[in-house]
Amino acid sequence: MSQIDVEYHKKFLKEKDKFERICPSIEKDFEIFLKTLKTDIIYNNYNVPTNNKKYYQIVGLDKKVYLPAFVAKAFYCEKMNKGSKSGFRITFIYDPSENVLYFVEFYFKGKKEIEDKGRINHLFK
Repeated sequence: MSQIDVEYHKKFLKEKDKFERICPSIEKDFEIFLKTLKTDIIYNNYNVPTNNKKYYQIVGLDKKVYLPAFVAKAFYCEKMNKGSKSGFRITFIYDPSENVLYFVEFYFKGKKEIEDKGRINHLFK
């Protein structure tokens, strides 16, 4: 089994830190999420499983975007008592050839309905 490396967009890290006020356990919760995501990818033959309610592939990106981008819909926040339906969303890109997860955006569905496609598109310019 190959190791999956993780990288972060600088705005992602700022967004995650900002949400620590809403969910003080967010650092621990994110580590659990990351471990689960890596396991899901490994058990799906090193692909993000989109045949479930946890992840979906983002459509409508520029043609220059050559890697699939995804949104994780299930993020468990221990302090919110809502299970995996906390309302947090995480946007990420997975490069199966390099085994790299790149986290792009961390947002709250209550404040922002959809992901920032412009941020993803900008990564591939």
